[in-house]
Amino acid sequence: MYKYGFMNYFEGKLNFTSYDITQVGPWINVYISFQIDNVEILPEGINDPSALAVFDKDGELQEIIAHDEGVDCEYKFTDKEKEQITSYLQSINEEYFMKKE
Repeated sequence: MYKYGFMNYFEGKLNFTSYDITQVGPWINVYISFQIDNVEILPEGINDPSALAVFDKDGELQEIIAHDEGVDCEYKFTDKEKEQITSYLQSINEEYFMKKE
């Protein structure tokens, strides 16, 4: 994660703990909780990181937003962190469709 302006950069290895899916109008929001395995102390300004993945009505991923304490924050995910989140989202999607069958 990095703060806008590339200050306080760190690359997290995310250990996903849970998710919650809600629909808001045409949008599907997936709130993702995780722990960061390789960070001893979080940088100043972030206490409880999580993610929000936003999908459109066709199921296409539109955005991955960094949250802190459940709300948008000044941090953004690095490309490697986005890859981890995207992979996790794919496993959620497969699990979701297996339950529907």
